[in-house]
Amino acid sequence: MVEVMTDQKNIFSLSTLLNIEPNILLRLCSYIESRGHLFTKSEEGTLQFNDRDIAVILALY
Repeated sequence: MVEVMTDQKNIFSLSTLLNIEPNILLRLCSYIESRGHLFTKSEEGTLQFNDRDIAVILALY
């Protein structure tokens, strides 16, 4: 069964979900952004990930 995420994930919750160190995930996100993908940022400046962002991360990890 597939479960759809409706809430936004931040860097720490996503790193826990994917079992990836937060620093590695940040470097991967920087690489992805350098290739043209834009991640949503909150008012505080932290990254927020939706389902599409997670799919892009998984495709490159």
